[in-house]
Amino acid sequence: MPLSTFFIAWAQLTHQRVKLLVATAGVVVAVMLMLVQLGIREGAMENSVAIARRITADLVVVSPRTKTIFASATFPRSLLYRTGGISGVTDVGEMYMAQGRFRNPWDKLEFPVSLYGINPEFPMMDLPGLDPFIQELRLTDRILFDGLSRKNYGPVMGYLQEQGFLDVEVNLRKVRLIGAINVGISINTDGNLYMSPANFLRLFPERSPGSVDVGLIRLEPGTDRERVRQQIEPLLNSEARVMTREELVDAEIRFIRENAPIDFIFGMGAAVGFFVGFVVVYQILYTEVTNHLPQYATLKAMGFSDGYLLCVVFWQAMILSILGYFPGFALAIWLYGVATEAIQMQFHMTTERASLVFGLTIVMCCLSASMAISRIRSADPADVF
Repeated sequence: MPLSTFFIAWAQLTHQRVKLLVATAGVVVAVMLMLVQLGIREGAMENSVAIARRITADLVVVSPRTKTIFASATFPRSLLYRTGGISGVTDVGEMYMAQGRFRNPWDKLEFPVSLYGINPEFPMMDLPGLDPFIQELRLTDRILFDGLSRKNYGPVMGYLQEQGFLDVEVNLRKVRLIGAINVGISINTDGNLYMSPANFLRLFPERSPGSVDVGLIRLEPGTDRERVRQQIEPLLNSEARVMTREELVDAEIRFIRENAPIDFIFGMGAAVGFFVGFVVVYQILYTEVTNHLPQYATLKAMGFSDGYLLCVVFWQAMILSILGYFPGFALAIWLYGVATEAIQMQFHMTTERASLVFGLTIVMCCLSASMAISRIRSADPADVF
């Protein structure tokens, strides 16, 4: 596009500052809505599979009836330990999972909480900050609190920081919180507690120790996972199934998308933002074209082509998209922080999302321009004057 068309477009937009501010504000709102809606959608999805992503085992064993590990079916632990003799397998472990009741020690209210029973010495999970508590977790009724849990559990973190421990009730049993690790929560749970398998089973005395929720298998470096999996499958019969950790994450994402309307709700919100920006920019550009139609007709009479004049309008669209994107981006970053603080779920800006919304913003403004320039194509200098 000729550089002169940029200066004409800029002069027209800045001639009436109020209209420019209104148009920019419309783009800002559109960008903010798209970034926030897509950010919450992706953040909710990522937080919901955070536990699955933190598994560091090479292979995972679950019941064939398990749709999601947050509502897992159990399988016999004996099946899992059949795999220990396979060449390439170095460690085999189990994880117990269940929902419990956490009694707030201050007002005695109970709240649901997710419980995880893992071997603290070989958890085969990425649990930052676990190492200082490994020895103490062996003791009876010793539990770790998730520092990113929601605030309805009370000022747990404040007490842990001041006193180093806190006695609470979980499933009507008195236990001691010995510290906190920051793992993160999801749409499935408000908080997490981590403990040894023995302490987990003390909270569920009716549960058989021989029934586990998730089996974890670690292989020697360089071992062919597919070969090992094929050797494991006959040992499990139809009572359990083996998958890679990547397949587990994919299964969790698929379950959430099929059973929670996250994609539809937040995708619709992003579409509304796109439509709002499109309408605002179209109205502004159409008004600009209509108000300056005599000037456009004069340029056509002087010999300037329709293509030249169309470039002017498209430059206006590009200018509006850039002026609106960066304030909208900054506003979305701020709202991510507000949302993180309000619901204790982590929301972050990603390069992919920022680039996607920037491209959508340009497309939105250019679509508005393509509809607004119809008056220029049909303008006849003789009719105008």
